[in-house]
Amino acid sequence: MPSSSESSDSAGAASAGGRRLAPSTLALIAVTGTSALATDTYIAALPAMRDSLQTSDTLVQLTLTACIGGLALGQLVVGPISDARGRRRIIVAATIAFTIAGVVCALSTSVVLMIVARLAQGFAAGAGASVGRAVVTDTFEGRRAAAKFGTLTAVSLIGPVAGPAIGGLLLPFGGWRAIFWFLAVVGVLMTVAALAGIPETLPADRRRPGGLRQLLARSGELLRHRPFITPVAVQCLVTCGFFIYIGGSSIVLQTDLRLTPAAYTVVFATDAATMIGGSLLYRAFVMRLGPEVLRRIAFTIASVAVLALLAVALLAAPRVAPLPAVWICLAVMTFGLGGYLPSNSAIAQREGRRYAGTASALSGGLPFLAGALTTPLTGLLGAQTVLVMAIGMSAFFVLAIALAVAGRSRGSGALAEGPADG
Repeated sequence: MPSSSESSDSAGAASAGGRRLAPSTLALIAVTGTSALATDTYIAALPAMRDSLQTSDTLVQLTLTACIGGLALGQLVVGPISDARGRRRIIVAATIAFTIAGVVCALSTSVVLMIVARLAQGFAAGAGASVGRAVVTDTFEGRRAAAKFGTLTAVSLIGPVAGPAIGGLLLPFGGWRAIFWFLAVVGVLMTVAALAGIPETLPADRRRPGGLRQLLARSGELLRHRPFITPVAVQCLVTCGFFIYIGGSSIVLQTDLRLTPAAYTVVFATDAATMIGGSLLYRAFVMRLGPEVLRRIAFTIASVAVLALLAVALLAAPRVAPLPAVWICLAVMTFGLGGYLPSNSAIAQREGRRYAGTASALSGGLPFLAGALTTPLTGLLGAQTVLVMAIGMSAFFVLAIALAVAGRSRGSGALAEGPADG
């Protein structure tokens, strides 16, 4: 017999007609999208933080690494727990933790405390994003779920683009601490949105209780389920290729192509804008075409663009590749990824919806972790030319293509179960 708290949670997941209440899209955006601001809103303030905390460039950059690591860990750890404990309370706890971490960052007087607080802030942001995606899987199915993932992806892509601009605006008025006070306020708004707009979407009778052994067993079952793990593995490879661009583009474009920092910012902003555009276009067509068709189209566009970049660099060697061609290839690649990421996420969540929280953790956390681990390769490869960067990106995309083709030719048993009303 369920406890009173479980009964309350279950009641919150259903309306009078017995159907689960749909969470507010605005609330989901607040929880899963605005947390993306945590990563790089303070990038422009790193030198000021270094001087204020009387530390080194290496240690102050560790605050960014800690946040990225926390984002990956938050998704991988908390997503599976939500399958056993429910969604709402965990999301609210994550938003409160995000707020507290922002306050600690703003009040920090040492770089060690800042690193710990940034790890906690990233963990909370990752937890909210992971469980937020599970809420979508609980509540919607089919193309409606795919459309929701498109909306959330578009907003989450805006965060990293808008973040540095917001930080740059706040820095002259309140210094680097003002940026973290801003993030604390964002956390308060996230908490209010979660309390007001996200009901419990996982009733007690659909939860998967158990300890660590059961959590690992659920993860293992998903990892063995080919229709789930194949798109996740392909996205890991795609993300690795993309992160070689993220980690190396600043050095490559400013060293090899001799762009000024301002010109590089324009190129990077263009790529970000096309990525958001691809995500919005996906959102517009997914109800008509479905995520499978759009994923195939978007993946093809991104892959062709990366291979075209390699061809451009090879044809230009030993001279420098022409900027217009490089710029177009990168913009087309990010446009394709803007459609690929939400469609692949929707398909992976659909295939793993029996354990939606665990599926969200793996489909979001593993690619993020793989990409983060790949970023140092740009330094190890000596990626200071377009050609070296293009070779690294192409290698991962070719592997992704091979895995996608191999996975398409094989089937596997069902693991579906637990579709939402909708």
